[in-house]
Amino acid sequence: RHPHYVLVNCRVAGMSRLFKNPMATPGDGMIPFLGSIKRDYTYFAKGDLDSFPALFFDNLSSLLGIFGAMTFAPFIPAFAGLYSPANAIAFSNIVFGRVCPGVAVALAFGNIWYAWMAWKLAGYENRDDVTALPYGINTPAGYVMVFSIILPLCFKYSSLTDPDEFAYKVWAGACSANFIGGVFEVSGFWLGNFVRRNTSKAALYAPIAAVGFVYLGLAPVIAVGSEPIIGILPLALCFTGFFANNGMGVYKFPAALLMFAIGTVLKWAGAGRYNGSRASQEQAVVSSWNDYAGKNTMLPGESLSGMSDVGDFIAIVFPVALQSFIETMENVEAAAERGDHYNVFEAMVADGLGTMIGALFGSPIPTTVYIGHARHKAIGAKASYSLMNASTYFVLLMSGIFPTIYNIIDPVSIGCVLIFVGLMIVQQSFEVSARRHYPALCIGIFMVVCDLMKNGSGDTRPGVLNLSAGGGIMASIVITQIVCDLTDCRFGRAAAYSSLAMFFSEFGIMHGNNPISYQGVPLTQGEVTVSVAMNSNYVLDRNEGWRFAVAYGMLVIFCLVHLGLQKFGKIPEAILDNGVSDVVPIKSMKPVDGDKLIV
Repeated sequence: RHPHYVLVNCRVAGMSRLFKNPMATPGDGMIPFLGSIKRDYTYFAKGDLDSFPALFFDNLSSLLGIFGAMTFAPFIPAFAGLYSPANAIAFSNIVFGRVCPGVAVALAFGNIWYAWMAWKLAGYENRDDVTALPYGINTPAGYVMVFSIILPLCFKYSSLTDPDEFAYKVWAGACSANFIGGVFEVSGFWLGNFVRRNTSKAALYAPIAAVGFVYLGLAPVIAVGSEPIIGILPLALCFTGFFANNGMGVYKFPAALLMFAIGTVLKWAGAGRYNGSRASQEQAVVSSWNDYAGKNTMLPGESLSGMSDVGDFIAIVFPVALQSFIETMENVEAAAERGDHYNVFEAMVADGLGTMIGALFGSPIPTTVYIGHARHKAIGAKASYSLMNASTYFVLLMSGIFPTIYNIIDPVSIGCVLIFVGLMIVQQSFEVSARRHYPALCIGIFMVVCDLMKNGSGDTRPGVLNLSAGGGIMASIVITQIVCDLTDCRFGRAAAYSSLAMFFSEFGIMHGNNPISYQGVPLTQGEVTVSVAMNSNYVLDRNEGWRFAVAYGMLVIFCLVHLGLQKFGKIPEAILDNGVSDVVPIKSMKPVDGDKLIV
């Protein structure tokens, strides 16, 4: 069904027919928000027992990896001598005492909502063969939150001497930014169709592909390089268990489980060089049990006290939310091709509200619908696997047990699962893009590579700092779009996006490397401000945003000149297909739970 038709119908269903649709037609995707359920819906089947482990381990690898990054990030400024390691330790306490319960609420909310949607769809179409949409942690967005929001907040509040106050400020700012990201996700129903019409596939996927390449792919590979005896077999399993056999893997059981098992056995057998002594590892497990098991320091509502920090991160949360709601639309349409015609508007609301409610209860990590519906549908799952995922994580994360699990499982093998997720994101990003846009997609990836160079190795070259400002997320999507339009000779739209880039650069939304505000106040990298020259000597001036505004203004003129030449027939006509893939995908590729990708 054409996506525009689905969206128009879902607008009617979502806005004006909350309880009942008098013109209901099976397959129209117009299920009312508060519609009746099928009370005799067979919500449990054998397929649920197969689907639950897949969804559980995908979420587990994401959570272990993100929590690991979240507890490590505050140590980066500590290693630089900006504050005491006690600040980083205090933040780790918040991660396991408040973030974990917040994630528990978000996962329970979303998984239950999607199970409810399955019940409603079964009632709307009076059938039992309905499979719930899978739901969980938005893995790439989680890493964006860590390295592009939490880490900058650590630098911002590095002057605070009270570790608890420092940790609270960073946590509240990150949760507040996540809440606003959820608001943007909900607004996707109104913006989504417009964005899809006016943005190339490569540009939409560039930020998520960049995060997949850098933080889910490259960073864990580097970790394998530090512990080869532990990491080599899990890395091999990454390819035999996921990429081999046309993406179906060669094993009949979850490969992630075997990867965790091998890595963890080798870790506790002493195969690691940098894990510390056996005694220190055992002490970490015992301490995590004593410190967190049976305890919960969740503070609902207080997590949103950092709204004053959100303005600095709009350039990060908006493109992440934009990419998320676009994929939600496409994933719901993919489910419709399998026979389950869900209300796409309701799915956007569920995604956004799940993120917002999680933030309200203390989670800075976005949540999202996953792509795995096709796989779960094929093996006969219904709605129970979603409910099992909700209840299991609610217990693990609310009870304080999860920190102990985190300290038991080997982090290198966790990273190997994330390598698969990251490389699959990159692979899928190229597959959905036109081949002529592959170079443009690489340009988008480079923006986040610069962020890793800055955060990982302390690279302070001006070009690295200018491109990585704000995590490179907004630059990744906008610059990629400009390059795509230049490739397609769409000079009018290239001029429009160049104008947008000029505006964003002037106000610090892109290339926000402006150490001094127009009022003379010192700023941290990526803060929103009006960028102006603060020194009459051009060479000595330190603000960079205004220089990019000038550069993009020059690009606007360049595009308009070429548009004029095109009007006179001196340049080939524009290609207007928006960069839709011209490569036929491998139909047997297995959908992946854990990140929203398109097959």
